Amino acid sequence: MSAKKSLPGLIGLHFPVPGCYVDYSGPLKPYCNAIWISPSGYRVYPFKNELFGFFYDKEHLLAGLLASAEKAGAEVITGAMALGAENTAGGVKISLRTESGDETLEAKKAIAADGVNSRIADSLGLNQKRKVFRPKAWGVAYVMEGVEPTIPGHETAWLSVNIPSIAMGVTGIGLMPGDAKWVLRSYQNLMKIPEYTPWFRHARVVKKTAFAATVRTPIREPVAGNVMIISDAAAPIETWIQGAIACGYQAVKAILKELNGQKGYPEYIAWWQKAFFFNDPRYFKGIVTHRALNRICSDEEVDYIYKLFQDKRVVPTLAIAKNLELIKDERPELYQKIKTSLDGMLKELEPLLATYPPDSTIFKEPDAHLEPWHSYPSLY
Repeated sequence: MSAKKSLPGLIGLHFPVPGCYVDYSGPLKPYCNAIWISPSGYRVYPFKNELFGFFYDKEHLLAGLLASAEKAGAEVITGAMALGAENTAGGVKISLRTESGDETLEAKKAIAADGVNSRIADSLGLNQKRKVFRPKAWGVAYVMEGVEPTIPGHETAWLSVNIPSIAMGVTGIGLMPGDAKWVLRSYQNLMKIPEYTPWFRHARVVKKTAFAATVRTPIREPVAGNVMIISDAAAPIETWIQGAIACGYQAVKAILKELNGQKGYPEYIAWWQKAFFFNDPRYFKGIVTHRALNRICSDEEVDYIYKLFQDKRVVPTLAIAKNLELIKDERPELYQKIKTSLDGMLKELEPLLATYPPDSTIFKEPDAHLEPWHSYPSLY
């Protein structure tokens, strides 16, 4: 995805692979630094002074998309929750719970985009073949004003503070409008550590959100009769905002083809299977590896590993797994602990990975899932 100027006052979000374009009028900030920080402050830079993405405000984006849909004549029902779907001879029925009670909608085709805990996908039996990776993933995120990191480049950075001794181990800090920051997880514990107390001296929470989900393998063929399951509803946990937009655009194209007697569904399925890294079994290997250090290492051991890769363009959790021999002679006990733990975690993954077909490889290189950012979607 790229951003460029559109009409006066608008920024266009351009998706070159699917070929769609969305107007956007909200704040836009560049991400030019990604900084991973150890307990004692050693820093590793997967990206440094290099544009690799943008912050854009979800609420502004959704408001613009809603206005466009209404202008095009779409009927919008607010305050509704999808309960399930049923294929019929001539189309599909969708059960809803609205503010005025339960009701049923009928259509020739339907797109289900009701999130990672999709009731529609479940009602159609599409979760039965999926393997559970985590029965319950959850987290809390905060929008905070007055956060004052002391690290140069934080104004355009994603910060990942990795301290195993505090709850959950990782506190992520990203960009928001104005001087606000998006803070994931245990900032309360982080602010008790002397090195980080000044960051939060003038901070205040302006918004708090929580999420909970069952993390499963993706739906390989997200079409059931006349219903398409798209974006997060068919994914392990998220396709991100840009991935959801790409899925919606591709799904509409597929349905138009189907309504005109062409085979749009197979085209969508083929695109879906190659568009996101989580459709490659090594995606989950990357996730397990990425989480491993904060689960098995002490603060001192994380400091040691980060010092090895200080100022390098790597994600340290993935880099040590790829270069474990670096510590074998100097820290044999740490070497053995990481190796044994990773081997065990990957062994536990084998039943989940076995659900992927042999031709599901997306990564070009055998160890590509250990490169920077490859634990995240996507390729669209």
